[in-house]
Amino acid sequence: MKDGCALVDYPANSRGPLAARLAVALEAQVLARAIADRQSVVLLFAEGDPAQPLVMGLLQAAGPSSMLEAVLDETLARKPQEVEVDGRRVLVEGREEVVLRCGKASLTLRRDGLVVLRGVNIRTEADELQRLRGGKVQIN
Repeated sequence: MKDGCALVDYPANSRGPLAARLAVALEAQVLARAIADRQSVVLLFAEGDPAQPLVMGLLQAAGPSSMLEAVLDETLARKPQEVEVDGRRVLVEGREEVVLRCGKASLTLRRDGLVVLRGVNIRTEADELQRLRGGKVQIN
């Protein structure tokens, strides 16, 4: 708090925390807890100026049974995802793991560094040198 205003920051802000006016009435205890928990807020900017933030309300965390999440999960589960790439590099990231699967073949990359390659038959080919390197290599 600064001069009765909450200090806010947002990703595109290069100025550091800014004093924001409150557009909603909040009890002092609710505001203090929101500040202590660094709770997210809904911001608008007076006259479109990013240096004049207005707190429109506190952003509530969605519960595990959120209707929106249920609808999105159902919609995404039914809709196959397809990606078309027209570049020289593709980056796919996952927080815990990334799995590429086609029929009986799969490639799993895990956060802890484990790579699992599975298939009925696995073939590697190299026009030049093919190296197999590891702290320990076990064949069969």
